[in-house]
Amino acid sequence: MAVAITSGNLDVPDALSQDDPRHPMDPSTRRVLLGLVAVAAALRITLVVRSPTTYGYVFDFYHQAIQRAYAIGSLPASTDCWACYHPPLLTLIGWPVYALAKRWMDGPGGFDDPALRVVALIALVAASVATYYCYRIFRFFQLSGRELIVATALVLALPCLFISAYGIEADIVLTAILIAFLYYALVFFDHVDGSSRFEAVRLGALAGLACDTKYSGLVAPITVMATMLPHVAVTRDRRRLVSRAALFLAVALLVGAGPYVRNYVRYGEIFKANGSAQQGFALEGRPTWRLYDFGSLRLHELSDLVHGRIPPGHLTDVSFYRSVWTTLHAMAWGDMTMFSDPSRHGFYRQPYPHKTLNPSLALAVLLLGLVPGALAIPGMFLVLARRAAWPLTALWFATWAAYIAWFTAQETWALKTKYILFLLPVYVVYAVTGWRWIARHSRLAGQVVFALLAALIVLAHAYLLDFAVS
Repeated sequence: MAVAITSGNLDVPDALSQDDPRHPMDPSTRRVLLGLVAVAAALRITLVVRSPTTYGYVFDFYHQAIQRAYAIGSLPASTDCWACYHPPLLTLIGWPVYALAKRWMDGPGGFDDPALRVVALIALVAASVATYYCYRIFRFFQLSGRELIVATALVLALPCLFISAYGIEADIVLTAILIAFLYYALVFFDHVDGSSRFEAVRLGALAGLACDTKYSGLVAPITVMATMLPHVAVTRDRRRLVSRAALFLAVALLVGAGPYVRNYVRYGEIFKANGSAQQGFALEGRPTWRLYDFGSLRLHELSDLVHGRIPPGHLTDVSFYRSVWTTLHAMAWGDMTMFSDPSRHGFYRQPYPHKTLNPSLALAVLLLGLVPGALAIPGMFLVLARRAAWPLTALWFATWAAYIAWFTAQETWALKTKYILFLLPVYVVYAVTGWRWIARHSRLAGQVVFALLAALIVLAHAYLLDFAVS
C-alpha cells in the first residue's frame, strides 16, 4: 500500500504501487520526466567523454584493487593497496569487466590503463539504478505532477550524484544498493502482516550486498531491525514478523558476513582499515571530534573558494573544510574544487587539471541549494513518526549516528557527501514535504518556493554542463 505525504500527516489511501491504474501519471508529467531523463543522459555521456582520467572522478583509487586482483588471480590482501581493505563487492564486479576490457584494449597498466574507462562505466549503471529507485520511492509516496517533477529533477541535477556517475568507487555502488534496499524496505513494511518469504529474502540479500560493498553498508540491517521493533507493538501477526525477521537476518549474514569474518580471522578485528580511516572504527581514544565545527555555515568562504581567492593547497588544509555543514553542502551542490583545482585533491600526481568553471554560476547553485536543505528540516519533523515512513526515519538516523561517530574520530578527508549519498531520496522526500506544508499554509509562499526550486534545477543543470565540458 503506497502512502501520500500531506501537511504533517502521512495519509494511507487504498492505493497500491506506482503502476496502480487508480493513480496514473499525467501525460504532461510523463513528457517532462522523459525530457529530464534525456537531458540527464546527454550530460552524463559528456561527462564520460570529457573525463580527464581513465578511472573517472574519484578520491580513493579503488581501481588498484581491481588491477591487483586481475594480476594475482585472487582478491588482494587489505594491505596490498590503499583502498584494498574495503569489502570486496566492487572488486568482484570490476575484475571480470577489467579482464574483458584488457582483451580489447592494449596499453599500460596503472593509472593510465585505458581498460579502466570500461570499468568506470559501472558507476554510470549504479547511478542510473540509484536514480530509478529514487523515482520509485517518490511514486511510493504518491508524489505527482510538479512535486514528482521537482523531486526527480533534484536527484538528476545534484552535482554529487552527477560527478559520481563516472568513477571507479564503491560509494556509488553502495548508493545504488541502499536506495534500492530502502524502496523494498518501504514496500515490505507497508504490508508487513502479509509480507512473503521472498520479500524478506530480497531485503536480506540487498542488506548483505550493502555490507559487502563498504562498512557503512551495515546501516541496512540496522535499519530493518530498528523498523521491526516498533512493529512488534502494532502488528497483528507477531509470529510472522519474527519469522520474517529471522529469515532476513539469516540471508543478510549469509550474503554479507564474509568480509567481516575474514577480517577477524586475518587481523583479529572486524573492521580492518588503512591510514586514518582506522581511527573511525576505534571504540576509545577519540579526541579529534573537537576539530569539527557543527555550528556554522560559512558561505562567504565558499564564495572565496569558487572565485579562486583561497590560496592553493589540499582541501583539508582549508580552515572551513572542518565546518561540517559547510563541507557537506558544498560537496553536495558542487565539487568544493576537489576536481576543478589541481591543488585540492591531495594526490601528488594532480590528475585533475584546472577547470575554468563559471564562479557566479557555481555560487548561485550553492546558494539556491540551501532551499531544499532548509525545507528538509521541517519536512523531517512532519514525517518523523509516521508508520509508513519508519524505514526512512530509521535509515536517516542510523546513518547520521554512524557517520558522525566515524568522521569525528579522524583528522583528514573524512568529510565527503558521497559517503552518505544514499540518503538522497530521504532528503528529497523531506524537502518536498516541507514545501507542501508551506504551500498548504500560504499559496504565495508555496509559489515562491517552487520558483526557487525551479531556478535551482535550471542553474544546476547549467553547472553540470559547465563541469562536464570545462
